[in-house]
Amino acid sequence: MARRPHRNIGILAHIDAGKTTLTENLLHLTGAVRYPGAVEHGSTVTDWLLQEQERGITIGSAAISCRWRDVDITIVDTPGHVDFTMEVERSLRVLDGAVLVISGPDRVQAQTETVWHQTFRRGVPVIAWINKLDRPGFDDEALKREIAEHLGVEPVPLYLPRLSRDALTLIDVLRGEALVWDLGGLVRRQRSELRRRRLDAEEAVDRAEALEVVVDAIASHDDAFAELVLAGQEPPLAAYQHALRRAIAAQACLPLVYGAARFGAGVALVADEIVDLLPAPDEVPAPTAYDLDTGASGVRVPVASGEPLAAFVFKTETRPRGERLAFVRVFSGTLRAGDALVAVPDRAVAGAVEVVRIMGGDYDPIEALTAGMIGGLIYPAGAAVPATGDTLTAQRLPFTFERIEAPAPVISITLEAPDLEGHERMQALLRELCADDPSLSLGVAPGTGLTALSGMGELHLALAVERVKREAGVLVRTGAPRPRRRHLIVGAGSAERSCDDEHCGRGRVTIGLVVRPGAPGGLHTVRYAASPPRRRDWREALEAGVGAATGSDGVGPVDVVGVDVEIERLDVQGSDIPPVVFRDVAREAARVGLERGGLVEAEPWVAVSVAVPETMVGRIVGDLARRGAKIRGSESRGQIQVLSAEAPLGRMIGYATDLRSLTGGRGVASLEPIGYQPVPA
Repeated sequence: MARRPHRNIGILAHIDAGKTTLTENLLHLTGAVRYPGAVEHGSTVTDWLLQEQERGITIGSAAISCRWRDVDITIVDTPGHVDFTMEVERSLRVLDGAVLVISGPDRVQAQTETVWHQTFRRGVPVIAWINKLDRPGFDDEALKREIAEHLGVEPVPLYLPRLSRDALTLIDVLRGEALVWDLGGLVRRQRSELRRRRLDAEEAVDRAEALEVVVDAIASHDDAFAELVLAGQEPPLAAYQHALRRAIAAQACLPLVYGAARFGAGVALVADEIVDLLPAPDEVPAPTAYDLDTGASGVRVPVASGEPLAAFVFKTETRPRGERLAFVRVFSGTLRAGDALVAVPDRAVAGAVEVVRIMGGDYDPIEALTAGMIGGLIYPAGAAVPATGDTLTAQRLPFTFERIEAPAPVISITLEAPDLEGHERMQALLRELCADDPSLSLGVAPGTGLTALSGMGELHLALAVERVKREAGVLVRTGAPRPRRRHLIVGAGSAERSCDDEHCGRGRVTIGLVVRPGAPGGLHTVRYAASPPRRRDWREALEAGVGAATGSDGVGPVDVVGVDVEIERLDVQGSDIPPVVFRDVAREAARVGLERGGLVEAEPWVAVSVAVPETMVGRIVGDLARRGAKIRGSESRGQIQVLSAEAPLGRMIGYATDLRSLTGGRGVASLEPIGYQPVPA
């Protein structure tokens, strides 16, 4: 099987599963760094932000490059905390494959499920790294059951773990050998050397059984492989790898690789499987784009350096020296420093001062980014830089990539600066933070006129406040976190509005629509039963009018989530009609439709996962009940019980601190927004 020279992969996980430790050891293995950094010492390459080093967690996605077996690998390390799910979502837009890190003793956790479903929805091929096999409590059979039950995919072990007191042995299912790492007496940062040996009789039987599992999982995805098996022939290693690649691409199975990242055990196996099993940029389906004139999806962009430039901005950030960095994936064409760029459809963007390969908190200038590459564009402070979600080109293209949709913020705080000068510095930094992180939003608190900042959780907001104090030098006062209440539509509501006076110019516009309850966690969607407006600016204005009616523009009088808007009738007479007409008519029609559908006040709810010792379950269940939570189930993991519940966010604010008090620091909780529910009368 011919290997391609490039891989773009992400490292995804629940918090504390060992994702950044794996990344650091991959970088050390491949020679990208001299020593692997340690999360607890704040010395990692990818967690370069001061807040990440202080807290020992990943906050923002970071990119870094390395080389293994003559293949260039760009790694995007993503956060594992639920407040930063947006970072995972936007990173998946530019990845060709991913490694899902699972803590062996902790098995499938809440964020494990979330990031798996994100990759599944985006069609990103995944392999799994089962980490922390040096820790007690690992149960491989229970882990595989949870993967099948919670993730809905067949686990396919490529190695069989055998644990003893001082060693980790992995039976290589495809190659038929035993890999042994001696772990006894090692301390952090010491590397365990690999020993290879032949399988004993018992291990050979186990390997044969595991090989049958691999064959059953992949044979239906590769005809040539299936023919070899049916003919009674033993397929060569390359045939197994080819069939596995096809099965992984179809998301039909999840290959499992095992190890202990903090001692380097098994890390080379992950690097090998990244090269052997995850796809190169030109081996994945071409990205889908939208026709600018009709809005129709299905435009295919070829991955080729000889095509016109088409690049996607998936993240922006301000670096410590004040320069701006835009993270981009070039899907076609070539991007060089100084190239005049256009953010589709027609917004001019300054040419980058430098095109760089991103190396965590640093970067290396390079000549160009070619098709399939992830890199960065450096701009001086104050330059007209691209924005997150922009499609970049050197000339006007007839298409645009799907923009990045931020989730609806669920929690808010107020901020107050001590004086006018401080207020201006605070506002400037907050605007910058919101531009870099679309899941943050800035507004004004009703009734008080104070600055309001909304985000995805308490930690999300706390980190933003820390940056205001540290980077803007403003000692802001903050109000208590409050859930961001919105409205839900109760039923369907139809409305039709027209414009045929002098405001319409030489023409007439009639819009008929129906609004219905939609996805509970989203803002609003617009669908066309009738043909959409033939002009792009008309269509954009119409959809902006719907956004103004639902409040998703941030200034509307009503803030509504979970609305599906279907345009049933669109009658346009004339061609010289200003776009503002479409906006105003759509806004009024949507406003009336919402009134007729009926609105109720709603509050955000969260999925709650709490892991506590079995002896403490009673008091935790009682505390959750007092908070209005609905217990959904529990699972036993040795002496630890994992409770699953759903609860109103407003009753769960401060829960992490309360749980520590209730359990003496022995409880761990995870909260994830799941949508809105009506506020009880």
